[in-house]
Amino acid sequence: MGRKIFISYSHQDHVCAQGIARFLLRQNYDVWIDVERIVSGQKWAADINEALQTADTVFAVISKNSVRRTEVLREISEAIKRSEEEEDFRIIFVVIGNVHPSWFVSGDREVEEKIIQYLEAVQFVQLDARGTISIASMQNILRALNGKMIYSGGIDFSKSSDYIYEAGMPEKVYDNAAENSFYRVHSSDLAPSTAFPFALDNQWLPDEIISSDSELRGQFLKYGFESENVQKHLEKFQMKNLYLSLMHTRQIILNRASILNSRSLQGFYCDDHGYEDKEKEAFASLLQNGSIIVFLYGDNELTPYISKLPQYSTMRHSVEAWNDLCTHVSMYCIRENWETPVDRHKQEFVKHCTTLAFNTETNEMLAECFGFDTAEKQEFYTILKEIEMTVFLQTHIIGTGHRSTVEGYSRSSFYKSFIVTEKSKEHPDPVLNCIFDENKPFHEELKKIIDVYYNSIFTNYFNCTAQIPSNIRPEDTFIHQLYLKHGIKEVGPDELEYAFSEFFKNQSIFQTIREIGDDFYIDEWDMERIVAYRKGLHWREYIELMEYITNRSTYWEVDFSEIEKLIELFVNSVKECKNMHSDTKECTFTPAYTFRICIGSKVLDVVCNERVRKLKTYPGIFFAKNQNSMTIQFMIGDSTSQKNRISDSIFPPLKIFDGKTNFMGGNAYFEEISNFLTDQCGFMWIY
Repeated sequence: MGRKIFISYSHQDHVCAQGIARFLLRQNYDVWIDVERIVSGQKWAADINEALQTADTVFAVISKNSVRRTEVLREISEAIKRSEEEEDFRIIFVVIGNVHPSWFVSGDREVEEKIIQYLEAVQFVQLDARGTISIASMQNILRALNGKMIYSGGIDFSKSSDYIYEAGMPEKVYDNAAENSFYRVHSSDLAPSTAFPFALDNQWLPDEIISSDSELRGQFLKYGFESENVQKHLEKFQMKNLYLSLMHTRQIILNRASILNSRSLQGFYCDDHGYEDKEKEAFASLLQNGSIIVFLYGDNELTPYISKLPQYSTMRHSVEAWNDLCTHVSMYCIRENWETPVDRHKQEFVKHCTTLAFNTETNEMLAECFGFDTAEKQEFYTILKEIEMTVFLQTHIIGTGHRSTVEGYSRSSFYKSFIVTEKSKEHPDPVLNCIFDENKPFHEELKKIIDVYYNSIFTNYFNCTAQIPSNIRPEDTFIHQLYLKHGIKEVGPDELEYAFSEFFKNQSIFQTIREIGDDFYIDEWDMERIVAYRKGLHWREYIELMEYITNRSTYWEVDFSEIEKLIELFVNSVKECKNMHSDTKECTFTPAYTFRICIGSKVLDVVCNERVRKLKTYPGIFFAKNQNSMTIQFMIGDSTSQKNRISDSIFPPLKIFDGKTNFMGGNAYFEEISNFLTDQCGFMWIY
């Protein structure tokens, strides 16, 4: 057995790869795997290339992780080239779980397509979703080395149309209380486009309810969430986010507490709401096939069924209806951790910090978590009281996107007061450049408290769910994973000018979008229609391209042809759904491009279309002081409406530039961009 074997894999699959290596070594094969052959200080790239060139057999571990690694795809590409040129050279593919063409990211589409075509033709060894090296799989590996494969063909990528989960079927568990089964989902099971629409949680309050010109502001301040008009607005707001997240992602995660407490969601399983049976059946089908995943958070939330009424449920009548649904539908559920018991202290710490509900009991719990002695506790309580006075405003109002505009309440303000040293000229943002002030007591503990409040309590546990930066509005969070990310880099006006000019050249997109007609508005959609839309072939292509774009290289690159193709697929998927319903209703609709430029917490909407060319600014837009964060989103609105109706659109906002840390220049640079846009597009300023 003189074959020299090279193992190509992603380090995220190291357990599987090393298991294969150990097995082959026991069979007396000469195996090269980088974790065992590269010592500290050597040039790893050169060593890998040398090992690849001297091997006569390559084991390529194909998984959802490896197909997104440029270096792995490069190694496979080189191996394919050698196999075409050298008769004795062999490639053996070991496939973990399921893979899909849209997940391949190499930076060279031609290379990706060649690898995909090769995988469709060659035989392979199949492992389960966790890459388990079983006796059967070891026998298959030996058969592969001896040229006796058990599969007659290559990977059938078309079967991906029939599943939601990219890594195979999650574990099925029987629930005695519900007398039905459910599936335990892990973060590794989630699809690349998985959203957590936090706007469906009642803790969020839309900006428009509490804005100074809102008719609902007075009602909310007087009656709070009990106001009927506020509730109606919230229901509409939540339904919009539910529909949008289902239209633009393969999966969504809903907190079970939100399902129980949200009146808009209760209608899908409670009999005393006005939803039709078809709507309820559609919702149940999304739970049944894993498109909607139920998030379980509490200590006793180990199954979707509710054996004991939780304290947080304000809608007790919904529990019985929900339990009835659990007995009929085998739904998919996810937790922070299925394997280990919940750390109650950690859970309580997160819960109280998130709500900033500081009281005696909470303070004692926090002090116990940090292990303070009696003297330290008293000093700690004093500081917490000071913070409590600083955050006197209602938590729900602060948590809606206005927090960054409330003086003394931003995270930066907290950091300056209780955590960090005075800011330096080189690092103006204390959050991004956290240099502890050793003279400030409990600086590390207070940082933990503040960070927990200003970040989601869920997202650290999932690799694929949406993140919520402090300056992003809750209605935008569901789509955060779908932003076209272009990495962190200082960008000059020439690059931005190129980006915008390339996009404005193509007027055909306008005509494509016009074909949607009245379906442009979210009010035209319901749950039954959403399910039909998700079954269309064009929608599957749309999601695949969206996932490919999302997972590609993070370096600065603008390819508006991909955005054009994305829009074309989305429009075709909507038209396909309309044809299935024989819907002939039409209405006048003139699309408008909108570029939303965000510098720090300031937002500028740039509206551009054939008839209306205007630039709208939010109050105080030119008072941004040395902000070091800039993003540009591309959205689509309606130019026939005075307000552009972006909030009513079914299109996702696509982030075409994201400079999180290295953007410098502040107000002057913002004005430079604005001047360029005005000159380029003939905009009109509206103050």
